[in-house]
Order: sequence, then C-alpha cells, then structure tokens
Amino acid sequence: MYGELIITDGSFYERGSRIYVQATVNGKTIKKSTGKKINPINKAWIKRQNPNQVLLNILGVEKEKKARDISIQEFGEKIISATSGSRGMETQKDFIRILHKLIVPFFKFYRFNDVSSTDILELLKKVDKNYCNDRAKRVRSILNLIFTSAYEEGKINKNLFSMQILKNHKFKRKPSKTQAYTVSEMKTILENASGWLKVFLELLFKYGLRTGECMGLKWTDFDLEKGYFKVQRSISKGVITDSLEVIHENKNHLRDIYLFPETLVLLKKYANFKPSEEWLFVTKEGEPFLQGDTIRNYHLRPFLKSINIPYKGVYASRRTYISIMRQSEQVKLESIQEVVGHKKGSNVTDKHYNLDVLEHTHLVKKAKENSIIFNEILSMV
Repeated sequence: MYGELIITDGSFYERGSRIYVQATVNGKTIKKSTGKKINPINKAWIKRQNPNQVLLNILGVEKEKKARDISIQEFGEKIISATSGSRGMETQKDFIRILHKLIVPFFKFYRFNDVSSTDILELLKKVDKNYCNDRAKRVRSILNLIFTSAYEEGKINKNLFSMQILKNHKFKRKPSKTQAYTVSEMKTILENASGWLKVFLELLFKYGLRTGECMGLKWTDFDLEKGYFKVQRSISKGVITDSLEVIHENKNHLRDIYLFPETLVLLKKYANFKPSEEWLFVTKEGEPFLQGDTIRNYHLRPFLKSINIPYKGVYASRRTYISIMRQSEQVKLESIQEVVGHKKGSNVTDKHYNLDVLEHTHLVKKAKENSIIFNEILSMV
C-alpha cells in the first residue's frame, strides 16, 4: 500500500479522549489513532515509544526488514494448546476465545518484546472494569501463562509477571450476580410447563443437570424399570462430547442418578409420545438440540415471560436444586455433589451454588424456635 517508506517527524498528540500518532510518510502527513485512552499509564507509555515506529506498526509494516518474530497470537495459541491437558474441554475453548477476543486485539500493534508490565496492567484494569471477577481472573491466568512461558522459552527478555507492579495488582471486588429461582418460582415453573419442556425443566430442577447434559440425554441412558438414568454425554456449541472425554479437577460428568417417583411417572408418560427413538429432546426436524441458546432464547425465556418469572441465567435451576438440598442436615454434601457432578470435597458446590431460595422463611422459622427457647429460659427465673 505504501511501498518503500521514508518516515520522519513523528509525534504523539491528544484528541478527544484518545492518543494519536502522526508522521510524514513519503512526504505525506499520516495520522492514526493508537487506540489508547488518555490516562497516566498511557502518557508514560508515550515516553517509551518511538512515534515513527508506532505508526509503522499501525500501518502493518516495519521500517527494517527483520526475520519474522512469532506473534502474541501464535505463541498464545501454541502454549494454550500445549497445556490443554490440565483443563477441561469447555475451559480450553474459553481460553482460546479470551485470547482471540480480548488479548490479541489489545496487543494488535505490539511485538512481544515491546510489551511492558504497565501495558498488561492497562489490559487487566480494562477487563476488571467490564467483566466479572471470575472472567477477569481467567484473563490474568492466560496472560500469566503466555508471558511467563514466553520468557522461559527466550521469546522475551523479561518475566513481566515477576514484576512488583503486577504482583501488587488486585481486582476490585464486585457484588455477585449469581442467582437461583426461589422455591415458589420453581413450583410455578414446573406447574405451568408442558410437553417436552416440562420434562426438560423437571430434570434441570430436581437433579441439578447442566443444560448440555440434559440436551445430550438418550432413551438408552434410562432404565425406567429400575428407576435411574446415566449422565454420559453433553452437547455444547454444536459438539456432542462423551463424558469420559471431559476431565476437570472440580467436575465429574459421568454418573448414575436415581429418579424421584413423580419424575418416573412423568418420564413413562413422555415415553408414550417419544418425539425421537434416540434422543429425549429434539428440534422440529427431529435432531438433538445442538445449542443451549436455542432452548433458552426460543423456549425457556418466552415461557418464563408468559408466567411473569424473570430468567436468571444458565445455571439458575442447578443452583436451586443444590440450595434446596443444602437446607437439610440429613443430606450430606458428598451426596449432593455425586448427583450434580461435582468432585467430592470440592468447595465449588457451596461457594457458587448454595443460595437462599426459601426467601428467608427458614430463617423466620429458626427465629421463632429460638424465641421459644429464649422465653422458656426467662420463665424459669
């Protein structure tokens, strides 16, 4: 586009809330946005940069012909792939998504050795502002993996994550948006649902199934005479995955679940009108649902709207099941984890899933019980 470049008189300037760079390229003034906002961190960045080189990077060329270095994207893909055995399939996909959607665009005009700890800090602050804590922490983990591995392999000169500025960084604590349906909401949902959606929701609410696990159920997974079923596959984003292929330190996808009597009755009735000889839940075309969003956006959300109950997220029904079961002292945590597919002893179950779904009624009941005890003691004096 620009041919052999002669570039001079480069400088940075501010316009609106952004930092721009300009220079004379082959006798013509070229101005481009750096994509950076005006703030103290980016003003410090300006002082370290050669404006001519920054503009050349933006134009997609280099002033000097050098052997091509591996890009942040290429190395990121390589190292994420090389370490895939340490994470589950869905987490692996999420690592790749974050790399392509958040990390690569941010470092678009950087070469590996041009990145500083303050640049990484700027990205972390941006992510912290726009995403939940768990998402922000995952971005940090991926950045740490990429840049620490790059240093160990000699791709960059400094171990940026060993520097104090990143060691000291902490994400702002945000209020949790985790939600569950209350018991009264769950009752209304199950009482008003019909057809295949009623069966689908029954399995979500009463056994804490993941949406993909429910989508992946086949009739051969059920033994209605003995009253149980097997969870042994999941469907997510068009991919059908056998549970044996899924490895995760906090999850156990392969499991047997025994049915409540009322669910068994419901399933036997549903079996008389099988929409498919193979799959429990299918589209109008007779194929299994391959996208959870199809069920959520075209079936669940409209249904909830019709009964005036707000949609509360992908795992809300799962949280409802766990929260209800955790109210009983007779049911051990390990038993709940076995049903929902959490590893025994994992802290994930209580940390992310145990919410107040009884609308404080259990606390009111407990307060009344304590009141009786308290007043009985007073009457003894």
